[in-house]
Amino acid sequence: MARARAGDPIAALQAELACLRESSDGATRNEAIARLAAGIDALERMNRELAAENDELRRRAERRREERDAILDAMVQPVLVFDTAGRVIRANRAATRCMGEEIVGMTQAAIARRTAPGYPDGREASMDDLPAGRALRGERVSAERMDVTDRRGEIRRILISASPLILGGQIFGGVVVWQEITGQVRTIRTLDEERALLRVIIESIPEAIVVADRDARIRMTNPAADRIYSRAVHPGMDAEHFAALHLCHPGLDPCPPDDLPLVRSARHGEIIQGREFAILGAEGELRDLVADSAPIIGSDGQRIGAAGVFQDLTGRREAERALRESEERFRGIFERAGISIVLADTAGRILRVNPAFQKMLGYSADELQQMTILDLTHPEDAAAALAHFQGTLAGRHETDLMQKRYIAKDGRTVWGQLTTSLLRGPDGEIRFLIGMIEDITDRKRDEELRRQAFDQIERNMEQFAILGDHIRHPLQAILARADLMEDEGTAEKIREQVRRIDALVKRLEEGWIESREIREFLRRNELA
Repeated sequence: MARARAGDPIAALQAELACLRESSDGATRNEAIARLAAGIDALERMNRELAAENDELRRRAERRREERDAILDAMVQPVLVFDTAGRVIRANRAATRCMGEEIVGMTQAAIARRTAPGYPDGREASMDDLPAGRALRGERVSAERMDVTDRRGEIRRILISASPLILGGQIFGGVVVWQEITGQVRTIRTLDEERALLRVIIESIPEAIVVADRDARIRMTNPAADRIYSRAVHPGMDAEHFAALHLCHPGLDPCPPDDLPLVRSARHGEIIQGREFAILGAEGELRDLVADSAPIIGSDGQRIGAAGVFQDLTGRREAERALRESEERFRGIFERAGISIVLADTAGRILRVNPAFQKMLGYSADELQQMTILDLTHPEDAAAALAHFQGTLAGRHETDLMQKRYIAKDGRTVWGQLTTSLLRGPDGEIRFLIGMIEDITDRKRDEELRRQAFDQIERNMEQFAILGDHIRHPLQAILARADLMEDEGTAEKIREQVRRIDALVKRLEEGWIESREIREFLRRNELA
């Protein structure tokens, strides 16, 4: 019985009860009852200890469950836990927020119908491909890219992982974790596009771009560098050595290697702007350059290299020289031209005049630059001049010719023959108008005198015609009287005088006819 009590309290109690039934001795029975009571007390204590252990285990389990739930809810990534039937038994807050509804109790098939999962290459994902199902079959899925449709119908790119839950060698569920990478994908795509755009820009711009590391060793160049240097510039070349061989100061003095902008920026972090150099090309040609350079600073704030931009000024300076020569020629023509020249803007304001125009109207250049074209126009020609100006701006004619009157400073009326031309900008818009004015005052005066003279001739010819008629009628009467006279000698003398007078009248008529023909000829040839 002692061994039974030591090994199993219940078996000891059963032995004591058997002993009690078999015993007839009172002392023995009392001893058995005492031992039985002690055994019952020990069993009660054991039960209390087991209940306490169970309570502790439950509390520990509850704490672990709370800790697990807290950890899951604190996770940024959505987490789903599935049972072996593929049903969601736990979802953290991120998963519920992502799905937009309570999903505990939903099956993976129902979730698939709502999210329409697929692969980035456009393939649809079958039920057998779903990470949750694969995890329940014992497969581990690590960082697999998939596309899903959210509740707004937008496609989202996710990175999904899944693992089986195993206990005692048996799968009792699966856990799925995913992370949305739509923004990252877009950022990477945008970054790639920006890099491609930057590469196109770098390769397309006419300026040479050279990037060096902090030791002034060339890392990258663009095609313009090869063109400007007239030779290939390869990554890995020593910028200091290369530039020192071919770069010099504008006066052809050698340039110290450490004074080169790219070297100074790469090694010392200096920012260099507008340094002028000359470069000796492969064929011995000399080209003018201007250089800018700056250090490249990494994300940690440390200098990692430098970039230099070199612009070829040779063509520009040749163009500037040609422009200066052209401007000097224009200025010479403008200032010394015998014809008046006026430069005006599209509002008619006078911007520039030449000495001939100042002389024509008696104003100084400063006075004229405070006036408009219409300020100088004769009031009777103002409407026609304004219509001509507006028509020119409207593009009805690139150049045009008109005659108009101007009012000089001293009040004189000056006639001018105006030729207007347009000056357009690179965009085709009208920027300025150039007027070239010929002083035709004397011509207009001669025309007026010529017109008056011809009008007088016209009147004289008309008077000659009237005079001829007035003379012929009396002559006819005289001849009739002579025919009635008895003295034939006297009558003949009268007839002779009449014939002489008639001959004079005929000559006058012939001269009148000839004058009309001459006048018509002059009119036809615009001489009258």
